[in-house]
Formats: sequence, C-alpha cells, structure tokens
Amino acid sequence: MRIRIPAPSRRLIVAIGAATAAACAPSRIAPTLAPDTGKRLVAEHGMVASANPYASDAGLEMLRQGGNAVDAAVATAFAVGVVEPMMSGLGAGGGMLIWLQDSSRAEYVDFYATAGADPDTALNHYRGPRNTPRAVGIPGAVAGLLDAQARYGKLPRAAVLAPAIRLAASGFPVHSLLARVIDQDSAKLAASPGASEIFLPGGKPIEPGVTLVQNELAKTLQLISDQGPAAFYRGTIADEIVRVLNEGGNPITAADFAAFEPRWRRPMCTVYRGKTVLSAPPPQSGVQVIEALNLLEAYDLPRLGLPSRSPEAFRVLTAALRVAVTDRDAYVADPDHAPVPAAGIASPAFAAERKALMAPGSVPATMTPGNAWTADSAPPAAACARLEAYGPSKIAPPRVSQAPQGETDHGYSETTHMSAVDAQGNAVALTYTNGLFFGSGTWVAGTFLNSAMFNFASSSDRPNARGPHRIATSTISPTIVLNDGRAELVVGSPGSAAIPPAVVESIIYTLDYGLDPMAALRMPRVIPTRGTSVQLEGGFSPEVVAEAHRLGYQLRLTPPIELAFGGVHLIARIGNEWVGAADPRRDGEVRGY
Repeated sequence: MRIRIPAPSRRLIVAIGAATAAACAPSRIAPTLAPDTGKRLVAEHGMVASANPYASDAGLEMLRQGGNAVDAAVATAFAVGVVEPMMSGLGAGGGMLIWLQDSSRAEYVDFYATAGADPDTALNHYRGPRNTPRAVGIPGAVAGLLDAQARYGKLPRAAVLAPAIRLAASGFPVHSLLARVIDQDSAKLAASPGASEIFLPGGKPIEPGVTLVQNELAKTLQLISDQGPAAFYRGTIADEIVRVLNEGGNPITAADFAAFEPRWRRPMCTVYRGKTVLSAPPPQSGVQVIEALNLLEAYDLPRLGLPSRSPEAFRVLTAALRVAVTDRDAYVADPDHAPVPAAGIASPAFAAERKALMAPGSVPATMTPGNAWTADSAPPAAACARLEAYGPSKIAPPRVSQAPQGETDHGYSETTHMSAVDAQGNAVALTYTNGLFFGSGTWVAGTFLNSAMFNFASSSDRPNARGPHRIATSTISPTIVLNDGRAELVVGSPGSAAIPPAVVESIIYTLDYGLDPMAALRMPRVIPTRGTSVQLEGGFSPEVVAEAHRLGYQLRLTPPIELAFGGVHLIARIGNEWVGAADPRRDGEVRGY
C-alpha cells in the first residue's frame, strides 16, 4: 500500500539544495520555513511534536497546566488516535521511551498488541485479505499509556484524556492525509456499518475540511477517563470486542483481555560520538538503530560529505543500514518467549566484526546474519551500565544457528510518532500503531482494532514465531540521545521498514553534520529493503545514483518528500532552547512555550 503526495514546490527543492550544500561542515543551518508554518519551533520550556496540530495542541495544554513530558505525550497519543484513526487509537499498540531527569533514569514500556492464549497458528497458512478480525491482537494502547501516566505523570487522568474527548465529541476539520487514506481504503471502511456511517457519509469518502464528529469514540474515551483501563479490558467494551472478534474467527477471550498488562523493559543503549543513545528493546527495533550507529561510528561522516551528494558517504550509510536490518530480521522476537541476543547485536564488538561487510566494492546479493551470541555477554559501555540498559538474553541460545528471516520488505506508511519534553528536562519518545491503515478494519466501540497478528513469522521455526501471549516483532524505534546526562535529541518515526533508517538518518544529520532539525528532516532518505533492493527518495545527486547502480543496488526511485519514507518528529536541545521539527512528509506540527 502506498500513498503518493505531491512533489514539493520549486522553492522547497532549492531550499533542500542550499541546506545540503552548506552542511558538509557541522554547523547549524538557519531554517528555510517561515516561523508561522508550525513545522519548526524554538521554545524555552517545553515542547511537543506530533503528526497532527490538534494532537500537539493537546500536549501543549498539559504542559501549560503544570504537567510534565509524560502527561503531554499521553494526552497527545490519545488525541492523535482521534484525529489520525487510520494510524493508531484505542485498538492499537506501541512503545514509549521515557527519560526522567531528576532520577537520571530511563524507562521503556512495551504496550504492543499481544496474542491471546490461543495464538491462532492457522494464520501461518492464511492467504486471505488482511482486513479480517483474525488479524487483531489484544490492544495495548489504553493499558500502556495510562500505566505510564499513572507512574510518572503529574496530572489527573481526566485532565490528560480531556483533549481527546473534546476532539471526538465536538469534531475537527478533516486534514488532507486522513481524507486521502479514507478515499484509498474506502472499500475496507465500507465493510463496517459503524465506520462507514462516520467516514463514508452518504456512501462517499469524507472530504478535507469537513468536521468529523465521533460520538461513540467520545463515549468510550469518557468511560476510560472515569474508570481507568478496566473500562476497556473488562466489562461491556471488552465483551463487545471479544464477541465481534469471535464471530470473525478470532479465538481471543475475555480472560485474555482481562489479563493484559503492559511490559516494562530496560531500553537498548550505546554510546555514539560520546553521547548515550537509548532506544526500543525487543521485540521492537531500537537494536537496529543502535547497530547502524555503531557501524557508522568508525567513519568521519562530515569529511566524507553528505550521502545525498557524496558517493562514498552514500555507500557507507547504505551498507550500515543494510547490515543492521539483516541482523534485526534474523534475531529480534519477543524476549520473554525466544532467545534474543539483542545486547550482542548492540555491542561495539559485534559492530567491529560486522564492519567487514561495509568494505568498498560491489555489494553482496544477500546478507548473512552475524553470530551475535558471541557478544551477548560483553560488558556494556559505562554510561549504559549506569543506566541499567538492556542485558543479555535470559533464554539460552538455540543449539543450532538461527536461520535468517529475510530482509525487511517496504511499502507501508502507517503508524504515528510523537516526541515531548518539559522544562525539567524530562523527555518522551512514543510510537504507536494500528498496523495497516485502519488496522484490521474491525470497528468496535468507536475505534479500529489493530492488525498485529500478521506481524508474526509464517513459520514455526523462526524466533518471531506465533505463540501464546507473544508479541510480534515491530519496527517501531522511539529513541532518545543524552549528552552529559540531559536529553539532547528525542526522535522517532512511522513508516514500517522506513522507521529505523529514518531515525538513524535524522540522528546523523543532526549530530554528525550539524544540520538544523528542520533541514535534517528534509534530507532525502535511503531505505534498504530485500536483497540488493534500495528505496531512494528524490534528492540524491546523479553521481550518487550512478554509484549505487555500479555497486549493484536495484534502485526504486521516488519523488522528493515521499510519505512512505517516514514522518519523523524530532526535538533537539540546542544551547538553552528546545528546537522542534515536524517532518514535511506528513501533516504534523510542533507546539511549545
């Protein structure tokens, strides 16, 4: 599934060229967007960047009420589920990375949708349409968001949910991306009378600018506000969800819903250019971000030039991304049920071994995963040890080598991300998703239910195999970079397989090349996919494209500023100010004070 958006204006293309030319040395670049566009913002105290201006408003409202970054992120998440129902919502799941400045501690909560006691292993052989109730896992968003807010937020639950309830009950003007996805997925929406009535009034897709009211969703949100997570996981809402799923062939039970709990895990960690990088642990894909950065550590990127202009910089970046996705695909799975050497993959020692695959010359047609088990017990960097970062696997490695799962495919644009910071220095990177657009298409209690059960491998001998109470592998990679014990960069992205590369590229353009956050997000992106296939966004020089062909890459070229290349929402600490940027590929905006 792919949505095309118009190529940027001539003025924007010129701006990209000017920014890239000036960025060969690590110096800050003035933004080329007018300050009132909402895409870039400088603020002294707190800030929220998300995929929709109304959602960012919700987060700012929490900060102004005395809430912290956790309150702001959770309010933004509930609100974005209302205004971007195709990407996330109450039926979704995800992950949230939190930096707590006072205690100098990081926390990660995994609330990704989970299989029930019966994992429906027949889905391994399913070849039918993806819009089926059988695709639904137990949604984790309500439990995970509210648990994080109860532990680390400052405001009452009712205050944090109030903006989302208001947006659902009073409505909001439909933005362009939502309207386009509704139009593209109208057949999927038409299969549900409840969804069709709201999003296809009179049988036609709702148009941009029309006020969208979601009364049923407002009632569900109000119940959650009044009663907490129990309103969603027990009682009438859970009973109705289970009934609809069972009628559609999904074996999830009321007991599965009642037993759901978010998983609190230690974040992945590395040190890059002297700064501490924290990212999502398995079964999410922060380890892919970290391995790519470890591989790039050995290179003087500014000296090589920008990857969009320098064939050598392009070669190095693409090779690092390709090695990292190969190892992620081979090993990452639910660490509570499968052996996952994530600490090994994230270790500099493993990167030193894998760096041999980045040697100049033609690229191998296929990549073989490295043996990450040899480094799984390697001592972490001192900064990571102090933070009690993710450690060695608690499950013994298999007796035989794990077979590679094949490199990640690419072609989806779903998911949403938000970043938040506050005046005390707390920071949150939060990514959550319905899976496919509108998830499984199953509509209950005013929300769409996820398609997470299709994220499992279709073979029982893979680490990411389907199983009872398991969480499927996901590409979400919320990331925070610390400098001298303070959050310097808060970043994440939607975009399926585009997520880890978009995060890595945003980090290097900001930290290595010294680009202003907005200029960093405008840079054209590269995403390795299967075999030697590479997605290349418009904006790379003819010399770079020629070198990619010479190396043996099979290129898929797209227009500049392409939706499928992610939607990064980034906040950076520059001096004593926060500078936020919302990806021009999406409808997001930044708010702060």
